[in-house]
Amino acid sequence: MTTLTPEMEALKAKLKATWMSGDFGQIAETYAPGAAEFVNRLNLRPGERVLDVACGTGNLTIPAARSGASVIGQDIAPNLLEQGRARANAQGLTIRFEENDAEALPYDDAAFDTVMTMFGAMFTPRPDVTAAELARACRPGGRIAMANWTPGGFIGQMFKIVGKYVPSAPGMPSPLLWGDEAIVAERLNGSVADLRLTRRSITFNFPLRRPR
Repeated sequence: MTTLTPEMEALKAKLKATWMSGDFGQIAETYAPGAAEFVNRLNLRPGERVLDVACGTGNLTIPAARSGASVIGQDIAPNLLEQGRARANAQGLTIRFEENDAEALPYDDAAFDTVMTMFGAMFTPRPDVTAAELARACRPGGRIAMANWTPGGFIGQMFKIVGKYVPSAPGMPSPLLWGDEAIVAERLNGSVADLRLTRRSITFNFPLRRPR
């Protein structure tokens, strides 16, 4: 257990409020097919213990549960977790959605066979702490699967444009560093036996209407 500084507590509160504002669920729907492909590549087994870190509305959690895996989805935003629960209930899936902090996961060491996250854990304010928690929660011989935006991709370029007008949180490294292979290797150094980094594209499907 570590004691947070008042500055870090304030930053975490601000980040939580940001994720709870608006309706991120609508954005998540635009790349849900790509999230399902991410899960399919993991070839999860029935009964496999899976943790979805920063799960949002369940883009990974839902297809993982469909495979028969035993899934927990965690996030800091209760409204997104509620959307995830509603989606799971509508599909008859049993999933635990729990509100907690990715930097202080309330799970035993080596509790999961697979720890996964898509565009979620990369937004925590202390990446080294997050990396340690992902590794701690994963059993020896298990796997950690992350999908992160890259600095040179479309989203990375969009963040750079936004950053010109909206100042970044002081003391928080850019989330895009999780899309830098060298930085990822440094953060997970000593925690994983086999590190594989692959660049992929993902499609956004926006249900835009033609003007009349």
